[in-house]
Amino acid sequence: MKSAQRSRIANIGSEVTTKGYFGRAQQRAVRRKSPWNLLDLPVGFFCMALAGWAIVRGVWGLRNLLMPQQSRWLSAVFHSQVHQIAHIVFFVASLFACVPIGMLMSNVILWCIPAYRREADREAKSVWHASFLDAQKDLSLFALCIGIPAILASFAAALVLP
Repeated sequence: MKSAQRSRIANIGSEVTTKGYFGRAQQRAVRRKSPWNLLDLPVGFFCMALAGWAIVRGVWGLRNLLMPQQSRWLSAVFHSQVHQIAHIVFFVASLFACVPIGMLMSNVILWCIPAYRREADREAKSVWHASFLDAQKDLSLFALCIGIPAILASFAAALVLP
């Protein structure tokens, strides 16, 4: 399992660092001509917003659970003028964590639409890491590498907030 993840990270790393990456990325993007692709952005942004809201509420709820003597409503954070850096870390770290989680959610939602699935399968044929399963694996790895540390940073900042 770990060797498979390492080789996946190595493959992605070599793809990004090899000269001509942007040209190859443009070639991969050209294949996406279906009108069904117009659903990607609104559904993706909605899922990212939902994941961000859930992460912020969850981190703040856990903070209040662990520190009941300093339990506050989340709205009190917006009116506080102390620990400005902690405010920034609390919200920006949650923003970083919500991106891969929201993208995973939007892929699953869109995959449930049969016409979208057929079109995505047709466009992904013989393209490196373009299939649904590969995209989900890559996003899961991204969520593990970026999301978990970001949520931990957000939680650490929440502990500092009054």
